[in-house]
Amino acid sequence: MNKTLLASVLLSALFSSTTFAAEELSTENSAYTPSEPLVLEPVVATPENGLSAIEDEVPKFDDTMHYFVGLTGGMADMSFSLIHATSAADKLSFSSPDASGFAGADIGFYTAGGKGRIYYSYQKMSGESEFDNKKIADTDVTLHLLSADYIFLADKAINPFVGAHVGYMTSETTSEKYGSYKQSNPVLGVQAGVAWRISDHFTTEIGARHTASQRKEQTDWAGSKGEDIVYPNTQSDLKSITTFYMSANYRF
Repeated sequence: MNKTLLASVLLSALFSSTTFAAEELSTENSAYTPSEPLVLEPVVATPENGLSAIEDEVPKFDDTMHYFVGLTGGMADMSFSLIHATSAADKLSFSSPDASGFAGADIGFYTAGGKGRIYYSYQKMSGESEFDNKKIADTDVTLHLLSADYIFLADKAINPFVGAHVGYMTSETTSEKYGSYKQSNPVLGVQAGVAWRISDHFTTEIGARHTASQRKEQTDWAGSKGEDIVYPNTQSDLKSITTFYMSANYRF
């Protein structure tokens, strides 16, 4: 009987405590009424709070002009005609020179922000014309070019570009059998490629350039024209040059 009474008292006390706690929690919750909705605001990185924004690791061009120098080289393919005639009906036409290597140098400047550049290029190349698998003539070419490029994605590490150029070409074709001839005239052309900025100062690029001769008339090696052709007679004409190149540039 005593055990039953004691258990009843303990259960009553436990129930009373639980009920009181629940009523008190309910009262506190009903009493709390937020005056403003909870809004999460982003933390802005400032020097005052000691935080720094995450910056793009790609080297950036600043708002000033920068000079650069570069070395370039690759393959050159000449469109070249060479004809030797012993009479009006007897003519030999020799092949264009095979693709050969070339080398050159560039010097110029990048515009503010790095979205454009203007530069002078010096290029030197040569090729051999053949007949019946034998060398018939050597052609040496020098190009002096003034180019302007527009650079896409200047704030990125990879920069495609397109451009145009004007300049002057000199060439000399020499044949042990037929003599030699020099050609010089203005040129026009276009170029395109992709540059990769390794650092703030070093850039590499690959591209293609097509340069067309602006020569209006062809002169015979002997200097004869029209009806006054003197035989044997040799004619040559360097029409265009297409180059595929790689460059390494240093920006100051």
